[in-house]
Amino acid sequence: MKYKAVFFDLDGTLMDTSEGVFGGGRYAMETVGVPIPADAKWDIFIGPPLGDCFRFSFGVTDEELVEKLCEAYHEYYMREGRFLAKFYPGILDVLKELKKRGYKLGIASMKNEDLVQAMCRHFKVDGYFTEQLGIDLMGTMTKSDLLKEGFRRMGLEAKDCVLVGDTGTDVKGAQGAGCDCIKVNWGFGFKSDEPGSISRPEEILDLV
Repeated sequence: MKYKAVFFDLDGTLMDTSEGVFGGGRYAMETVGVPIPADAKWDIFIGPPLGDCFRFSFGVTDEELVEKLCEAYHEYYMREGRFLAKFYPGILDVLKELKKRGYKLGIASMKNEDLVQAMCRHFKVDGYFTEQLGIDLMGTMTKSDLLKEGFRRMGLEAKDCVLVGDTGTDVKGAQGAGCDCIKVNWGFGFKSDEPGSISRPEEILDLV
């Protein structure tokens, strides 16, 4: 075993959450009464902390508005958006095999932590993951912070762990935490021509 623990990003790595995430973005903007700009950058709405999604995708600069948007989004996503997520084909088989081989598994997501844990329970995968880590609603923690906290809780060093993720946020987070990163190109960030990325979940088994 090259590693002792494998951490997974959630959106775009374990699950296709786009339907609920984009629906939450629209709902929040409509509820708070902020027009969605014609040049909205929907392609970067998944991945960063939620507050940054509204800042970078829709150009919202008023921090009071950002807070209201995050609250409206969270209300929608907890009520219905989270149920629209789907596991990518082959992912569950990989989780089962990793668990069988004795790896500790964790989630390090830029969703808020209560939502990550609620989704794991709803989709009945909470038994796979030793730790289900997420941020607070306004996103004061970074991906690096999450990983370091995961290492601490599991009693492992960074060199014993690897993060599987689909965006530059994941790569940067792994670098900041001092662990390796496996880049996947079936999600929302990396494309099929991304150097060093993988295209099938089963390839994870060969890299850990």
